[in-house]
Amino acid sequence: MADKILVTAVEGAHMLSMGRSTFWRAVGAGMLPQPVRIGGLTRWRVADLMRAVDPVSLPARPSTADAQRE
Repeated sequence: MADKILVTAVEGAHMLSMGRSTFWRAVGAGMLPQPVRIGGLTRWRVADLMRAVDPVSLPARPSTADAQRE
């Protein structure tokens, strides 16, 4: 899929090693980007999905270890 620019929900879920329902839930929760709609098609930009899961671009979240130190 590295050669694709746009992917379906099934392809996006497969790329991110998750089920289709989990993928849609993450989109709805704002954890993954909203799709691009072209005509009657719903697709995601591969670059947007990769950026969404890139550890460098993710905001720092406190861990459970941080909560125990307080």
